Amino acid sequence: MKWIVEQSTEAFNRRSAQEITEQIGRKADSRISFATGSTTKGIYRELAALYRQGGLDFSRVEAFVLDEYQGASQANPASCLARLTAQLFDQVNMDASRIHFFDSMAADLHQVAEAYERNIRALGGIDLQVLGLGANGHIGFNEPGTPFHAVTRVVDVGEETIEARADMFGSRELVPRQGITLGIKTIMQSRKIFLFANGEHKATMVEQALFGPVTPDIPASVLQLHPDLTVVLDRDAAGKVRDRLPEDAVE
Repeated sequence: MKWIVEQSTEAFNRRSAQEITEQIGRKADSRISFATGSTTKGIYRELAALYRQGGLDFSRVEAFVLDEYQGASQANPASCLARLTAQLFDQVNMDASRIHFFDSMAADLHQVAEAYERNIRALGGIDLQVLGLGANGHIGFNEPGTPFHAVTRVVDVGEETIEARADMFGSRELVPRQGITLGIKTIMQSRKIFLFANGEHKATMVEQALFGPVTPDIPASVLQLHPDLTVVLDRDAAGKVRDRLPEDAVE
Protein backbone atom coordinates (compact mmCIF):
# COMPACT_ATOMS: atom_id res chain seq x y z
CA MET A 1 0.00 0.00 0.00
CA LYS A 2 1.35 3.41 -0.98
CA TRP A 3 0.36 6.43 1.12
CA ILE A 4 0.41 10.09 0.08
CA VAL A 5 -0.68 12.91 2.41
CA GLU A 6 -0.91 16.51 1.18
CA GLN A 7 -1.23 19.56 3.43
CA SER A 8 -4.13 21.33 1.69
CA THR A 9 -7.14 20.60 -0.48
CA GLU A 10 -5.47 22.31 -3.44
CA ALA A 11 -2.33 20.22 -3.08
CA PHE A 12 -4.45 17.08 -2.63
CA ASN A 13 -6.29 17.77 -5.90
CA ARG A 14 -3.08 18.48 -7.79
CA ARG A 15 -1.27 15.41 -6.49
CA SER A 16 -4.24 13.14 -7.13
CA ALA A 17 -4.49 14.40 -10.71
CA GLN A 18 -0.77 13.90 -11.15
CA GLU A 19 -1.01 10.28 -10.05
CA ILE A 20 -3.70 9.64 -12.69
CA THR A 21 -1.62 11.52 -15.27
CA GLU A 22 1.35 9.27 -14.58
CA GLN A 23 -0.79 6.19 -15.18
CA ILE A 24 -1.87 7.54 -18.58
CA GLY A 25 1.75 8.44 -19.35
CA ARG A 26 2.82 4.88 -18.67
CA LYS A 27 -0.05 3.37 -20.67
CA ALA A 28 -1.78 5.70 -23.12
CA ASP A 29 -4.61 3.24 -23.73
CA SER A 30 -5.30 2.69 -20.01
CA ARG A 31 -8.71 1.38 -19.09
CA ILE A 32 -9.81 3.61 -16.21
CA SER A 33 -12.98 3.37 -14.14
CA PHE A 34 -13.99 6.79 -12.80
CA ALA A 35 -15.97 7.55 -9.65
CA THR A 36 -18.06 10.67 -9.09
CA GLY A 37 -18.62 12.69 -5.95
CA SER A 38 -17.43 15.71 -4.02
CA THR A 39 -13.94 14.25 -3.57
CA THR A 40 -13.21 13.68 -7.24
CA LYS A 41 -14.69 16.94 -8.56
CA GLY A 42 -11.57 18.95 -7.74
CA ILE A 43 -9.31 16.19 -9.02
CA TYR A 44 -11.04 16.21 -12.39
CA ARG A 45 -10.75 19.99 -12.53
CA GLU A 46 -6.98 19.60 -12.15
CA LEU A 47 -6.88 16.89 -14.83
CA ALA A 48 -8.68 19.24 -17.23
CA ALA A 49 -6.14 21.96 -16.43
CA LEU A 50 -3.25 19.59 -17.12
CA TYR A 51 -4.83 18.73 -20.47
CA ARG A 52 -5.14 22.40 -21.41
CA GLN A 53 -1.50 22.89 -20.53
CA GLY A 54 -0.60 20.25 -23.07
CA GLY A 55 0.69 17.63 -20.68
CA LEU A 56 -2.06 15.04 -20.94
CA ASP A 57 -3.65 13.03 -23.75
CA PHE A 58 -6.92 11.18 -23.17
CA SER A 59 -7.49 10.17 -26.81
CA ARG A 60 -6.72 6.48 -26.27
CA VAL A 61 -8.07 6.09 -22.73
CA GLU A 62 -10.97 3.66 -22.26
CA ALA A 63 -13.24 5.19 -19.61
CA PHE A 64 -15.76 3.28 -17.50
CA VAL A 65 -18.39 4.93 -15.31
CA LEU A 66 -18.25 3.26 -11.89
CA ASP A 67 -21.95 3.46 -11.06
CA GLU A 68 -25.25 5.04 -12.03
CA TYR A 69 -28.75 5.74 -10.76
CA GLN A 70 -31.72 3.86 -12.19
CA GLY A 71 -33.58 6.00 -14.72
CA ALA A 72 -31.01 8.82 -14.69
CA SER A 73 -30.17 9.56 -18.31
CA GLN A 74 -27.21 11.54 -19.60
CA ALA A 75 -29.59 14.49 -19.95
CA ASN A 76 -30.13 14.49 -16.19
CA PRO A 77 -27.34 16.64 -14.67
CA ALA A 78 -27.54 14.59 -11.47
CA SER A 79 -26.59 11.36 -13.23
CA CYS A 80 -23.08 10.03 -12.75
CA LEU A 81 -22.47 10.06 -16.49
CA ALA A 82 -23.62 13.67 -16.84
CA ARG A 83 -21.36 14.79 -14.00
CA LEU A 84 -18.35 12.93 -15.36
CA THR A 85 -19.05 14.35 -18.81
CA ALA A 86 -19.27 17.90 -17.50
CA GLN A 87 -16.35 17.64 -15.08
CA LEU A 88 -13.92 15.64 -17.21
CA PHE A 89 -14.93 13.97 -20.46
CA ASP A 90 -16.00 17.18 -22.21
CA GLN A 91 -12.99 19.04 -20.83
CA VAL A 92 -10.36 16.79 -22.45
CA ASN A 93 -9.85 15.00 -25.76
CA MET A 94 -11.75 11.90 -24.72
CA ASP A 95 -12.91 9.72 -27.63
CA ALA A 96 -16.67 9.34 -27.13
CA SER A 97 -16.56 5.80 -28.55
CA ARG A 98 -14.24 4.84 -25.68
CA ILE A 99 -16.60 5.97 -22.91
CA HIS A 100 -18.48 3.04 -21.40
CA PHE A 101 -21.54 3.73 -19.28
CA PHE A 102 -24.68 2.05 -17.99
CA ASP A 103 -27.94 2.34 -19.94
CA SER A 104 -29.85 3.15 -16.77
CA MET A 105 -33.05 3.78 -18.75
CA ALA A 106 -33.19 0.16 -19.94
CA ALA A 107 -36.12 -2.04 -18.99
CA ASP A 108 -33.85 -4.76 -17.58
CA LEU A 109 -30.97 -3.34 -15.56
CA HIS A 110 -29.81 -6.83 -14.62
CA GLN A 111 -29.03 -7.51 -18.28
CA VAL A 112 -27.25 -4.16 -18.49
CA ALA A 113 -25.09 -5.08 -15.50
CA GLU A 114 -24.20 -8.48 -16.90
CA ALA A 115 -23.28 -6.97 -20.28
CA TYR A 116 -21.12 -4.30 -18.61
CA GLU A 117 -19.22 -6.94 -16.65
CA ARG A 118 -18.67 -8.99 -19.81
CA ASN A 119 -17.47 -5.92 -21.68
CA ILE A 120 -14.87 -5.15 -19.01
CA ARG A 121 -13.52 -8.69 -19.27
CA ALA A 122 -13.59 -8.64 -23.08
CA LEU A 123 -11.51 -5.46 -23.18
CA GLY A 124 -8.89 -6.93 -20.87
CA GLY A 125 -9.97 -5.68 -17.45
CA ILE A 126 -9.54 -2.34 -15.72
CA ASP A 127 -6.03 -0.94 -15.39
CA LEU A 128 -6.90 1.75 -12.86
CA GLN A 129 -9.90 2.12 -10.58
CA VAL A 130 -10.48 5.62 -9.20
CA LEU A 131 -12.42 5.57 -5.91
CA GLY A 132 -13.72 7.96 -3.31
CA LEU A 133 -14.41 6.79 0.22
CA GLY A 134 -17.95 6.91 1.58
CA ALA A 135 -18.39 8.06 5.16
CA ASN A 136 -19.82 4.61 5.98
CA GLY A 137 -17.09 2.84 4.03
CA HIS A 138 -18.98 2.29 0.79
CA ILE A 139 -17.15 2.20 -2.54
CA GLY A 140 -19.26 2.77 -5.60
CA PHE A 141 -22.78 1.76 -4.62
CA ASN A 142 -21.41 -1.18 -2.63
CA GLU A 143 -22.92 -0.47 0.77
CA PRO A 144 -22.03 -2.10 4.13
CA GLY A 145 -22.88 -5.79 4.06
CA THR A 146 -21.97 -6.25 0.39
CA PRO A 147 -20.22 -9.61 -0.08
CA PHE A 148 -16.69 -9.35 -1.42
CA HIS A 149 -17.51 -11.72 -4.29
CA ALA A 150 -20.17 -9.36 -5.71
CA VAL A 151 -19.74 -8.35 -9.36
CA THR A 152 -21.45 -5.64 -11.40
CA ARG A 153 -25.12 -5.66 -10.47
CA VAL A 154 -28.31 -3.79 -9.55
CA VAL A 155 -28.35 -2.52 -5.95
CA ASP A 156 -30.38 -0.44 -3.53
CA VAL A 157 -28.97 3.08 -3.12
CA GLY A 158 -27.79 3.68 0.45
CA GLU A 159 -29.34 6.24 2.77
CA GLU A 160 -26.10 8.23 2.96
CA THR A 161 -26.04 8.57 -0.82
CA ILE A 162 -29.72 9.50 -0.95
CA GLU A 163 -29.15 12.30 1.56
CA ALA A 164 -26.01 13.51 -0.25
CA ARG A 165 -27.77 13.69 -3.62
CA ALA A 166 -31.12 15.15 -2.47
CA ASP A 167 -30.29 18.70 -3.55
CA MET A 168 -28.86 17.53 -6.85
CA PHE A 169 -32.02 15.61 -7.77
CA GLY A 170 -34.33 18.29 -6.39
CA SER A 171 -35.44 16.54 -3.22
CA ARG A 172 -34.79 13.44 -1.19
CA GLU A 173 -37.90 11.81 -2.65
CA LEU A 174 -36.62 12.25 -6.21
CA VAL A 175 -33.33 10.41 -5.64
CA PRO A 176 -33.63 6.97 -7.32
CA ARG A 177 -33.75 4.13 -4.80
CA GLN A 178 -31.91 1.71 -7.05
CA GLY A 179 -28.72 1.92 -9.01
CA ILE A 180 -26.16 -0.15 -10.83
CA THR A 181 -22.51 -0.48 -9.84
CA LEU A 182 -19.29 -2.31 -10.39
CA GLY A 183 -19.06 -4.97 -7.72
CA ILE A 184 -16.35 -5.35 -5.11
CA LYS A 185 -14.87 -8.36 -6.91
CA THR A 186 -14.81 -6.36 -10.16
CA ILE A 187 -13.11 -3.45 -8.41
CA MET A 188 -10.56 -5.72 -6.76
CA GLN A 189 -9.67 -7.26 -10.11
CA SER A 190 -8.39 -3.86 -11.28
CA ARG A 191 -4.62 -3.85 -11.73
CA LYS A 192 -4.22 -0.63 -9.75
CA ILE A 193 -6.55 1.25 -7.39
CA PHE A 194 -6.39 4.87 -6.26
CA LEU A 195 -8.42 5.68 -3.15
CA PHE A 196 -8.93 9.42 -2.59
CA ALA A 197 -10.27 10.99 0.61
CA ASN A 198 -10.22 14.54 1.93
CA GLY A 199 -11.76 16.39 4.84
CA GLU A 200 -11.91 15.78 8.57
CA HIS A 201 -15.26 13.99 8.20
CA LYS A 202 -13.43 11.13 6.42
CA ALA A 203 -10.71 10.67 9.06
CA THR A 204 -12.53 8.06 11.15
CA MET A 205 -13.44 5.95 8.14
CA VAL A 206 -9.89 6.13 6.76
CA GLU A 207 -8.70 4.64 10.04
CA GLN A 208 -11.42 1.99 10.22
CA ALA A 209 -11.21 0.96 6.58
CA LEU A 210 -7.44 0.81 6.21
CA PHE A 211 -6.25 -0.11 9.72
CA GLY A 212 -9.20 -2.09 11.04
CA PRO A 213 -10.43 -5.61 10.29
CA VAL A 214 -11.29 -6.57 6.72
CA THR A 215 -15.05 -6.98 6.86
CA PRO A 216 -18.07 -6.60 4.58
CA ASP A 217 -19.44 -4.22 7.20
CA ILE A 218 -16.89 -1.72 5.83
CA PRO A 219 -16.66 -2.46 2.10
CA ALA A 220 -13.55 -0.30 1.60
CA SER A 221 -11.65 -2.45 4.11
CA VAL A 222 -11.17 -5.07 1.40
CA LEU A 223 -8.83 -2.65 -0.35
CA GLN A 224 -6.21 -3.60 2.25
CA LEU A 225 -5.88 -6.87 0.33
CA HIS A 226 -5.19 -5.28 -3.06
CA PRO A 227 -1.60 -5.70 -4.28
CA ASP A 228 -1.36 -2.20 -5.83
CA LEU A 229 -3.33 0.32 -3.78
CA THR A 230 -2.40 4.01 -3.55
CA VAL A 231 -4.17 6.09 -0.89
CA VAL A 232 -4.11 9.87 -1.35
CA LEU A 233 -5.32 11.99 1.57
CA ASP A 234 -5.28 15.59 2.67
CA ARG A 235 -4.04 16.52 6.13
CA ASP A 236 -7.52 16.42 7.67
CA ALA A 237 -8.50 13.00 6.31
CA ALA A 238 -5.18 11.63 7.58
CA GLY A 239 -5.74 13.06 11.06
CA LYS A 240 -6.25 9.74 12.85
CA VAL A 241 -3.56 7.73 11.02
CA ARG A 242 -0.63 10.10 10.43
CA ASP A 243 1.44 8.57 13.25
CA ARG A 244 1.12 5.13 11.63
CA LEU A 245 2.18 6.13 8.13
CA PRO A 246 5.66 5.87 6.61
CA GLU A 247 7.72 9.04 7.08
CA ASP A 248 7.91 9.65 3.34
CA ALA A 249 4.09 9.58 2.99
CA VAL A 250 3.57 13.10 4.30
CA GLU A 251 4.44 15.89 1.87
